[in-house]
Amino acid sequence: MSTHTARRSGAVVAHDQREAPGQADFRRAMGLLPTGVAVVTVGSGEETEAVTVSSLVSVSLAPALVLVSIGATGRLVGAIDRAGGFAVSVLTADQRELSGCFAARDRPHGKVAEERLGGAVGASGHVLLRNAVFSLECRTEHRYPGGDHVLYLGRVDALHQAEETGAPLVHHRGTYTSLEDRA
Repeated sequence: MSTHTARRSGAVVAHDQREAPGQADFRRAMGLLPTGVAVVTVGSGEETEAVTVSSLVSVSLAPALVLVSIGATGRLVGAIDRAGGFAVSVLTADQRELSGCFAARDRPHGKVAEERLGGAVGASGHVLLRNAVFSLECRTEHRYPGGDHVLYLGRVDALHQAEETGAPLVHHRGTYTSLEDRA
């Protein structure tokens, strides 16, 4: 039997490694980890697809690589595969409403999505969110299956940052919050 023991303030908790956590327990535990909030976009005009994610990870500086996790059954997987890339825009605390909009199952697509996001299109042909903390234009370097998601490793071809950016939107314990600007 394999066990893991964690110690905190004198407490000892043993967990049997053979018992996988249930989805609700896993979701609740992962909610304790604060994450940034971003919108991944593919295409522009009538071809625009977008979805809110909290799974954006910097992987490498040389070359510049990021990882995003996209639901395997959603519209974005096919769109990213066809386009060979995507853009990702990190939301500010003032863009909370956009996060909810593009997290919904009935989220807009096509021209409506492009207009909701501000209508800016990068050199890659993907919509970029106006006034984002920053936006990245990426081409797909690798694609990996990841359970009920697909993991995309993107090579960053362009970085866009507004001259004045607001505090990033943060998701923690099932709700939105933000960080104070300490500059």
